[in-house]
Amino acid sequence: MKRFLCIILALLTVVALGGCSQEPEVELTFVCYGEDIHVKLEGEEAQKVAQILDNKVYDLFFGIPACGFDKDVSIRVNGRIYAIARDTCNNGLDYGNLRFFSVSEQDMEYIHSLFEKYGGYFPCI
Repeated sequence: MKRFLCIILALLTVVALGGCSQEPEVELTFVCYGEDIHVKLEGEEAQKVAQILDNKVYDLFFGIPACGFDKDVSIRVNGRIYAIARDTCNNGLDYGNLRFFSVSEQDMEYIHSLFEKYGGYFPCI
């Protein structure tokens, strides 16, 4: 009986851990100069944004970059908030650990294009 129970528990664990990968919850927020945009991304857009932010590189700044960061221009991925530089540079602020990061210029262009697709724009200082 114990062996049977162990096999059942092992199978349930494999199914729970190896099930379909879940799409990340991704939301764009853009509140600037009268615009108040909140958009939930889905599908490829959500996957790509989550991948970009997973591959970010934390920077070692001496001080605070002058790009301008706050939650009014941000991306939320699975509850974690990433403020996007309000100018046109490729930096961000991870509110989860209050560290600045950068992504490639190409990746930031993609992120900016998503904001623009839904009515946002850069710079928005």
